[in-house]
This record gives sequence, C-alpha cells and structure tokens, in this order.
Amino acid sequence: MHALTSTAGDFTSQGARRRSPIFRLWRQRWFRAALAFLLVAGPLVAWRLSTIEKLPEDPPEAARILAAQEQTGNFGILIPAYLPKGFDRAGVEIKVSQRAASHEPSVELVYRHPNSARIFINQWVPANPDLLTLQGSRPIETRWGNGWLLTQGKSLAVLWVDVGSLRVALTTPNLDVVSREQLVQAGNTLGLASNLQVYSFVTSLPAIRGVTPPPPYEVKVNSAGVQELNLTITPGGYSPIRFAVRQGIPVKINFRAIGEVGCGSVLIFPADPENPSALQLSDEHPVQVLEFTPQATGDFGFRCTNNCFRGVMTVRERDR
Repeated sequence: MHALTSTAGDFTSQGARRRSPIFRLWRQRWFRAALAFLLVAGPLVAWRLSTIEKLPEDPPEAARILAAQEQTGNFGILIPAYLPKGFDRAGVEIKVSQRAASHEPSVELVYRHPNSARIFINQWVPANPDLLTLQGSRPIETRWGNGWLLTQGKSLAVLWVDVGSLRVALTTPNLDVVSREQLVQAGNTLGLASNLQVYSFVTSLPAIRGVTPPPPYEVKVNSAGVQELNLTITPGGYSPIRFAVRQGIPVKINFRAIGEVGCGSVLIFPADPENPSALQLSDEHPVQVLEFTPQATGDFGFRCTNNCFRGVMTVRERDR
C-alpha cells in the first residue's frame, strides 16, 4: 500500500511538471538555443560595452584656462584631450609667469591624481628654439613632428613637443602611474581650450618610435690643410652636437661659450681616446684651442665635467 501511494505521488509530481510553463518552454529547441546564446554572448557584450569610449565632452577646466589665457598676451594655452583615468581636470593648477632669460610669458598646468601622482605641462615661446634642447633626451615621432623624450630611471619622464611656435614640456615624476606611452598620447592630443577641446580616455596608446638623428656636420679642410671647427657651448648644449672629421688630417677646434653654461665651461674631449684632453674656459681665456690629428676611426663622445652636456665626434677613414 505504501509503495502504491508513493508511485501515485510520483505520477502526480511528474504531471505537474509537464503542465508547468517553464517545463514546456524548456522542451522547445529554440528556447534552449536562445538560452545557450545568452550565456555565451552575454559576458562578451557586457565587456564590449565597458570598453567603448565615452562621448566627448567639453573640458571642465576650459573656463579657468580661458581666464588665465588673458594674462599670456601672445599665445593660447594648450590642454590635452587625453589624460589617464583618475586625473582631476577641473582642479588643474594654473600658473602664469615670465621666463627669466627672455621675459616671455610661460604657463604651467599641474594635473593631480588621488594617489598623489602628477602631470606637469609647461608651455612657452622660446627665443632661440634651436639652442634650447632637452639634455639627455632622444628624438621620437609625435603628431607634431619630432619630439624629445627623456627618461630617468623608473621615476621621471619628460616629453618636449613644438606646436607651431609654442614649446610644450610634459613631465611626470610618477612613471609607476603614468607610462611613457600615456605621456606621449597626452602630448599628441594638445589643443586650444578656446576650441572647447574635447577630452576622452583612449584604450589604444601610441608606440614610441625613435627618429634617426640627422647626419653629423662635415668639417671642411681650410686653406692650410687643417680641419678647423668652431665648437660652441650654450645653455642648450653643444653646437654642433655631432660632427665628422677625417682620419690622419690635422684638426683644430676653437672652443667657446655663449651664455651661462655652468659645468659646460670645461670640455672633456677625446683627442686621444685613451687620454682625453680638458679645456677650461674663463673670463681670461674665453676661447680655448685644441689641435690634434685623429688616428682611430669610429664615434667618440665629448662632454662636460658633470656629463650634463654631451656630443659626438665621428672619425671617418681618409679618402684615398
């Protein structure tokens, strides 16, 4: 009797399931296929939606930038369309001042991250752009043409770009938060606040590509049969910074300085690569002359005492 009662109960339970709408749907092949698709495609759709960039918006710092721009007089302040996520655009710090050497206005923008990381953006019109260089940097490709990228260890990165007549320096002392690629992307997206420059968070950052340096300056042989060169040190570095001479032909270098060069007043030069020469400029000796005949071919670096200023002499084989 108990077994019969249990069997009847099972039949009743199975009949209820057959009458359930969910059970009837589950028996439909199309329903099972649709459910399987949602289980597989749903997470993919959600991920794709999360990676789509936000619609462009007006930069929250535009009004403050435009107000500060009235103090610069001769150039419009540039702001980046791209900044890494988390940086406070609305709270950007803005400082307008004058450069000591040229008395030209300069602007410094400081964007901060909640974890204390910073991005500094300085911009000015250089009086002598060719003489003002970023020591220790290497040339790279940017949207604006050649730029200069300096990396010091794992903490500091500096990017220089020229946008028209305006020079912009982007600096971060926080490479653990801001990568070099992100700094280059910020430089590539500079634009005027007066154009209501939009901002965004991009997912694809530019690859950093080096630029082949220009060929060295070829030193000519004068009427006395000497390869004579005027080598000048300025606050921006050596001019020329790279030059080439021929093996076995006497060389005469006239070394002088323009402006305040600090440690650059001493030149350590590889006239003899095994025993470099040292030339010291002073008020009593504003020009120093070095004469030698290069014997070994190759590239030989010259520098100041602190290695702040550097250049390269290339010695080529003598034409036969």
